[in-house]
Amino acid sequence: MLKELITAKMNELSPGQKKVARFILEKPREAAFLTASQLGSHVGVSEATVIRFAYTLGLSGYLELHQAIRNMLIDHLSTLERLEKYRSSGEKGLLDTAMSKDLNAMQLARSRLDEEILQDLASLFVKAPAIYIAGYRSSYTLAYYLSFYLSWLLPDVKLMPLDTPYELLVNAPKQSVVVGISFPRYSTWTVNVLCHAKENDLQTVAITDEYTSPLATYALHVVAIPYTPISFIDSFAAPISTLNCIILSIAQELGDKVSSRLEILERYWKANHLYEPSIL
Repeated sequence: MLKELITAKMNELSPGQKKVARFILEKPREAAFLTASQLGSHVGVSEATVIRFAYTLGLSGYLELHQAIRNMLIDHLSTLERLEKYRSSGEKGLLDTAMSKDLNAMQLARSRLDEEILQDLASLFVKAPAIYIAGYRSSYTLAYYLSFYLSWLLPDVKLMPLDTPYELLVNAPKQSVVVGISFPRYSTWTVNVLCHAKENDLQTVAITDEYTSPLATYALHVVAIPYTPISFIDSFAAPISTLNCIILSIAQELGDKVSSRLEILERYWKANHLYEPSIL
């Protein structure tokens, strides 16, 4: 993604190129409709500097940079703007379009996700006295999913309530882990929860789309997952798959304890008739 690429290359940029980078990051809506010459004029550099900036990022030229800016902008559009963009794109074949985007996002996530990050997270979660998981709006589904399965494995997992997150955190044990989950458009509520957790010296984890996400500012650990909206829908195929990897890594870290806990749960579920009897 362009924001991540610019952040990684920032130290290699000349002063003029940094002006271009900051303009793109701060005003993508405006940059998306400018030529190379116009962009240079806006920030006080030459057209050649803008083109060299694209080359420094490893792009083929301004045309590819311009497309990357527009793609970045789409990620931050309102739901109505996304819908109109999708309708005007001329894309046909709903199944192919939607599933191809999900598959591409998952392949990109697989190429970027490091096994070491998963192992570090698993160790962090297992050692924590308590885990608090925060998500709002569509990301609430991800927060619920993660808390649901972690509650099978770990003794103190809480899905943070929307109305009293700060009251909950003020009593959190030391070394507790607070997980914030949010994707564009980022939830102010989730950012504030992570900020509050960091101010209280709790361990913070951000599950988001980029290292430049506002959540990352307050996170000791960042899991960056490619995110691609489909029309007005927040598509979470790649984030859900990554959460599965985190859950399984924690199970692996716990070893034989997982089997005994699942046996206890199965007995409880059976005694309370939680599921319909199997016909097999």
